[in-house]
Amino acid sequence: MSTVAAPTTRTWFGRPPAFIKAIPVVVVLLVLGLAPMELVGSVALQGTRDRLTDLVVANLTSRSAATAASIDTYIQTRRRDIVAVSQYPDVIAYAQNLGDPTQRNLARAALAGAATVSPEYESIAVLDLNGTIMAASILTDEGTNVRFRDYFQNARTGQVYISDPSYSVITNKPALFFSAPVKTTDGVLVGVVRSRVNLAVIWDLVEADLGSVGVGARSFMVDDFGIRLAVSETKGNRAQAESLIYKVIAPIERETALKLAADRRFGQKSAEQLIVDPLPELKSVVDSMTRAGSVPFSFFAAGVEQRAVATRLESKPWVYVLTMPPASYTSVLAGASSGQTTGVIVAVALAALIAVWLGRAVMRSDAASARGDED
Repeated sequence: MSTVAAPTTRTWFGRPPAFIKAIPVVVVLLVLGLAPMELVGSVALQGTRDRLTDLVVANLTSRSAATAASIDTYIQTRRRDIVAVSQYPDVIAYAQNLGDPTQRNLARAALAGAATVSPEYESIAVLDLNGTIMAASILTDEGTNVRFRDYFQNARTGQVYISDPSYSVITNKPALFFSAPVKTTDGVLVGVVRSRVNLAVIWDLVEADLGSVGVGARSFMVDDFGIRLAVSETKGNRAQAESLIYKVIAPIERETALKLAADRRFGQKSAEQLIVDPLPELKSVVDSMTRAGSVPFSFFAAGVEQRAVATRLESKPWVYVLTMPPASYTSVLAGASSGQTTGVIVAVALAALIAVWLGRAVMRSDAASARGDED
């Protein structure tokens, strides 16, 4: 009786299935093919992302400097206006003789004419040396005493002065004040002139930068105390301006805050009501800026990276800031990153198919060899 040999069975515990042998080869090929591709792709994407981010900073710098220069030009123009008013003969003559009603009318006419130079002028006035408005382009201003205001105190010492934005005690609205001493031909101080100018033009310039260099771009301006004087978010929403501005980027010492509040620098808010909206990165930049120029910096807002450029003005120690998320530019790379990932997935899938194909080919070869051995 002949004995029939039992069929040979391959198991995981004996000789491994033949297609398993193909996997290391495929893995090596996959690594050798994908690794350089991934490395080159990642470096290329990062390089492109860096260049786009640099472009963001370059555009922010250019726009920030341009807007700051426009604000400077506007302020200097209004400063020249008040200096010219202080030299009007009728203004000087009236400041020398405050009891002359005829000269008062001449001074009023001169002031009214000066106020027509630009629509943002609310009032131009002559003050005596005690700080009382004696003649003005707007008659309702007359009789008000403003000796506590910085613009009067500085002009009273012989300086041409540009105030920070503060609320007028007459209109109860925010304004800029420009003042200059009135002197005789002999150089004797006889009075002060001041102009009250609304913030429309400055706010227009700041608001114009909302979205100016890309999606998410916004702007604001702070003074040397870190108080926000204007923000682009007031665009189309100026009725709510007070709730958007007059916030500080860092806490202010109490004594300083009380003094600023007394000068109506926070609008209707008291020193205790002052809102701190912290931005320590900008605070560091502002503290380090000693002259006009632009400085880039970055920060995070609501977890989103922001690139910004701060530009210091020349006419006032104010800093204009333009900011935007770099993702507005770099988001175009999302498709490239997605394509790179898709390429990897396709490569892995092809490698799996090759592994199966090679495995089957090896298995067929082994089976043929086994049959030959049995024969």
